[in-house]
Amino acid sequence: MGCKTVIHRDKDLAAGRAGEELCGAWDEIQRLSRRKLLKVGAAGVGGALLGSMTGLMGVADRAYADQAVKTGRFIFPRLQFSVYDGTPDKWNVGPSGDVTLRKQLQALTNINVSMEPKVVRLGQFDELCRYPFVFMTSEGRFKLPEQEEKNLREYIDRGGFVFADDCVAYSKHDWFFLEYRALLDRLFRDNPMRHIPADHEVYHVYFDFPQGSPHMQGVRLHDGKPGAWALFQPGSTEPLNRRRIVSYLDPGDLHCGWMCRYWGMSKNAQAIKMGANVIIYFLSH
Repeated sequence: MGCKTVIHRDKDLAAGRAGEELCGAWDEIQRLSRRKLLKVGAAGVGGALLGSMTGLMGVADRAYADQAVKTGRFIFPRLQFSVYDGTPDKWNVGPSGDVTLRKQLQALTNINVSMEPKVVRLGQFDELCRYPFVFMTSEGRFKLPEQEEKNLREYIDRGGFVFADDCVAYSKHDWFFLEYRALLDRLFRDNPMRHIPADHEVYHVYFDFPQGSPHMQGVRLHDGKPGAWALFQPGSTEPLNRRRIVSYLDPGDLHCGWMCRYWGMSKNAQAIKMGANVIIYFLSH
């Protein structure tokens, strides 16, 4: 695909502030932007996983969203998976957060974001493989059936990207973070999850997070380290800050920040910005 998606925060977007009614963080996100212009290669999110995405990133002197050509749509699917404990916040918690993030991403960028809610079932592998990116969250402990475990392993092996985020609200513990990390460590025994260094590109691809992922709530330190963890592409000999992420796991409950109900504009804006970074990182890699 030769066309490029232009991502920018020009004031010309002021007339189309989609999502502002859901979250008062739009102006704050603009103000805190690391760079004004960024070009990211368009990604077609439907169809087969392998070969479905391409990326090119760089700074443009001047570009406008209305001059850019939108190609494939970016779809933000929620992953449905088996949760066996009694937590009220299962895989489908807080759908309004997904809506806010999609609208903010559409308002702040020229990514062709689908506004249609989408649920993808981990137990249905053919359906799962139509979407190279899925979002996964829950609060409690979970244990996947054998087939769902196999599907998750195969999905990631084929190039699928899982954005996992720990919901914390009621328990105040990071049960989902611990369960997901342990699961992937078992599924990929020769390539366990690792802490993401603060200088990794995912923290700087669009918005700048010099201290790593912002923390909304829950346990801040894991193995004595703050911030997110990742499953990195196997086989690389490069240092961690240069390795490609294939699954991003955040212990800080970014999703509750997207819901814009708890911590005020500035902190919620940080959560939205980090969510946008993960998506832009995926689209450009």
